[in-house]
Parts: sequence; structure tokens; C-alpha cells
Amino acid sequence: MEVYELSEGIKLFLQDDALIVSSENDMITVSSAVYNGGFKQARFLLNVHVPENYNQFLLHKNPEHLVLKKISELNLPPEQSVGMITAADMKNFSLVTKCADDLKVSAIVTAGCSNAETAGEPINAFLMPGTINIMVIIHGQPTESCLLQAFTTAVEAKTAGLVDLDVRSKYSGDLATGTITDSLIVATTNTGQKVRFGGPASKLGKIVGYCTREAVKNSVIKQSSVYLNRPLLERLAERHLLMDAIINEILKACSTGLEREKIKRGIFEELKKPFPALILMMAANMDDDVRKGLIPKEFRNLNELIIQFKENLHKVMCNNEQNYNNVQVEKIDFETYPFLKSALVCITEAFLSQHKQS
Repeated sequence: MEVYELSEGIKLFLQDDALIVSSENDMITVSSAVYNGGFKQARFLLNVHVPENYNQFLLHKNPEHLVLKKISELNLPPEQSVGMITAADMKNFSLVTKCADDLKVSAIVTAGCSNAETAGEPINAFLMPGTINIMVIIHGQPTESCLLQAFTTAVEAKTAGLVDLDVRSKYSGDLATGTITDSLIVATTNTGQKVRFGGPASKLGKIVGYCTREAVKNSVIKQSSVYLNRPLLERLAERHLLMDAIINEILKACSTGLEREKIKRGIFEELKKPFPALILMMAANMDDDVRKGLIPKEFRNLNELIIQFKENLHKVMCNNEQNYNNVQVEKIDFETYPFLKSALVCITEAFLSQHKQS
């Protein structure tokens, strides 16, 4: 077991199957925890790991069971405990602490993103692992309304941390705002001078936001060790871009004697190179904006711009060739993913052009 001192009288204990914050004095908490959520006074905050082989139906029917089991195991008073559950590994937790004058904030996060979602989208899910659990400890005396503002700030900061890493919803491919089972506890020592404001621009809110955002990012990266530099095709798949289907559409428009599978392998090899990968990532980002209607007025006629983009990129990648010699572009539907498909057409042409020369 590892022990971290958060402040005088408050410690964080790391066990294989739980994170426990223990306070010598009562803390005021507001939370969405599965056990003892809402406004409570508590001395113990728990984030309990769900075993991999645990019955998922029982978990959703009685989520408090694992928390109560841990409380009993540690001989803690149930009425003074608040608890959350997660499938994330405890060892991948992140602790970030920051001070501002007489205020101090600690954010403790475990983050699994296997069921990331975007609030407001249709979600068809029932039993799935992966959650973001956050404990924010405020060493100060915020008012009740300030505590709620700090709670909201922490939620916003969680989403900002996910956006920083381009975490995508598993249901739509949009930027994720959280997961379907997130939980948050904000606790205060209720000591020192009163604090009235906890929004993002306030002194308290700034450090709550910073600690939460950084802790979320750190924990996601720990839980998924290659998250920062995950491959291009993985990033595109997270957006629900079915590259096989899109490339097959382009291959059907090819007028070359080469076998389609050979061309496809060649395209995927091209996408491992820095410049084609850069072009495709930029094109995917632009298609994201087009789909949402975020089209700068300088673009004017979007259809004309797509043609211009395709033609200029073709010249750059195909040694100033003016015509499409191998891909019959009129056979491709550029209504969906126009910039991505335009980029792939040019990458395909470049590969076929190089193959001819060799």
C-alpha cells in the first residue's frame, strides 16, 4: 500500500483494488457517487476497482455492493463514507495538486475511456466497462453555491482534458465529453477563509480546472500507454471513418491493370509516410468541420474549393501532372468526406504514378 499526504490530516491510500482518501475531520462533499452521493459530510472517499470477471448484471443492479464490501473490509463507518466504482486500474491513477495563496486543490483521477460518449447523442449501451472517476479535494471553505460551481468547473475540465487528447465517442466518432458512467466527488475541508466563487475564472476555479484537466490527461495516458502518438488509421477509426470502405470506393474508380489488393496495400504503405499522413489528418479535420456546418466565409463555394484542393494536391503529389490518369474521379461520391476522399485520390494517383515509373 502506498500513502500520499494531501495536507495536514488528509491522506490518500493506494491499494491494488482501491483509492481511499482519509480525513481526520469531517469534509463537506457534493458528488454523483453510487454510494452516499449528493451533499454529505464524510471522512472517507473511496474509488473501488471492479474485478474483470465480476458479474456485470449484478454490478448494474447493485453497484453499491463493492463499495460496501470495501468499507467493511477496512472497518470504516458507512455513514461517513462516499464511494465510486470503476474498471480502470488503480495503479494508473493520477494525482495533481496546485496552490493559490491560501487555497490548495488536489485532483485524483482514474480514467478508462472504453465507453467514451458525447452528451446529447443517441447512446445504445447497457453493460460496458470504462469510466472516469474524479475526486477533487479543496483545502478551503467554499460556500455551498461555490462548491457547486467548483463541481461544474471540474466537469468542464474533465471534458477539456479529453478534447486535448482527441478522445472520441464510441457511438458517433464526435469529440467525447465523458463516458457513460463517470463519477465525481468534490470535497472541502471547510477550513480557512470563506470562498464565494468556484467558476472557471475564479481563483478557486482556476486551480480546480487545472488540476482536474491535467489529472484526467495523465490518467488516460497511463491507462492507454500509446495514446498520444497512436497511429493515423487508429485515429481515423475512432472517428468512425471506415477506411477500407472508402479506399474500396476509390479502387472501383481505378482504370489500371494492377490488382486492387496490390493497390490497396500500396495505399496503406503510403499512409505510413509523414506527408501523406499529414494530408489525410488535415483532410479528416476539415471534413469534421464541414459535417458540423463550420465553414469559414472565406471558403465561398465549397464545391469549387474541393475541386481546387484536389487539383492542387494532385499537382504536388504527382509531379505537376494535370490530369487524373488512373482514377476516374467522376465515379466517386464526394458528398461524404469530400476532403478525405480528395486526398486519398491524390495519394492513390501518386502511388500508381510511382509504380509506372518503377
